[in-house]
Amino acid sequence: MWIRLASVMLILIGWLAGPVPIPQAKVDLAPALAWLRSQQGPDGGFSNGFSEGSDPGTTADTVVAVASAGEDPSTWTIEGTSPLDYLSTYASEVDSPGLAAKLALAAVAAGKNPRDFGGVNLIDAVLAGYDSGTGFFGGGPYDSALCILALRAADEPLPEGAIAWLVGARLPEGSYSFSGDMTPGGGDSNTTALVFQALLAAGAGLEVGPSLTYFRQTQNADGGWTYQKPSAFGEDTDANSTALVVQALLAGGQDLSAWGHPLQALEALQQDSGAFAFNAATPGDNLLATIQAVPALAGVDLTDVPKLTDRLANGGGPTTSLLLGTLILIVALLAAGMLFGRSRPRQG
Repeated sequence: MWIRLASVMLILIGWLAGPVPIPQAKVDLAPALAWLRSQQGPDGGFSNGFSEGSDPGTTADTVVAVASAGEDPSTWTIEGTSPLDYLSTYASEVDSPGLAAKLALAAVAAGKNPRDFGGVNLIDAVLAGYDSGTGFFGGGPYDSALCILALRAADEPLPEGAIAWLVGARLPEGSYSFSGDMTPGGGDSNTTALVFQALLAAGAGLEVGPSLTYFRQTQNADGGWTYQKPSAFGEDTDANSTALVVQALLAGGQDLSAWGHPLQALEALQQDSGAFAFNAATPGDNLLATIQAVPALAGVDLTDVPKLTDRLANGGGPTTSLLLGTLILIVALLAAGMLFGRSRPRQG
């Protein structure tokens, strides 16, 4: 009987189910968001902290972070100009597939059309960067992962061979290097976490197991991660690496409590201002670290980007998908009860 009941429930859930709901933030993100907003430039964009003026890649990442926290990026304005306005103005100057992918992810996260953003088809710009000879977009696995995530967020088919080439760039210990360099020890946590999410978004979840092993082997005692391990440049837990790996684990459906609660390592880097430090050895407000930390703390990974508009529509509250999931369960139980009630043999 229970086998039949389970079968009925699975059929009904498969028929009715919508996207998996995005978990809600378990920490107060308001201080981090307030600090981020204070860093916005007069053109609506955000600097990368290394050069003057706004940077499109950093601004795109900020848009995704803001949407992940349940706020509408279009309402983040300076003299009437939002980060989306800045990005749409810059879109015609995009000169690399990786950057086009970042802008496309930002557009999708904010509920905009990536095929007509600032008059530019960002999806075409991403596809134009695919090299069928190497199987990579742009400069290697890092750019390729961004591009695959952007294409899947826009529901665009992937070029033939893109996934096979990406899987083939995996190093023996389960990591990926930024450029595709296959030298042992050349892999890093950031590229690996990004590729991990891209493979899941592309439906290649069976290929991520070795990277989970790599994450286990390189995790620090405090639960966090550094960029590369072993490394001659230090192995302290940093906010960017920890947040990216947390996003990968979330995308893979991992229970973070089984990973030593890595969010605690991330939260420990938050400063009094609300911003995050890069690592404990370099305290102080760090823009890029803060941008990266927000989505991870909000429980959002990059495979969730297409669902962020649902979160915006609900003001950061329970998503439509969550309500639908509850309804599905009720319908399934009622239907199963009716089915077994009718099929039960009469007594006497």
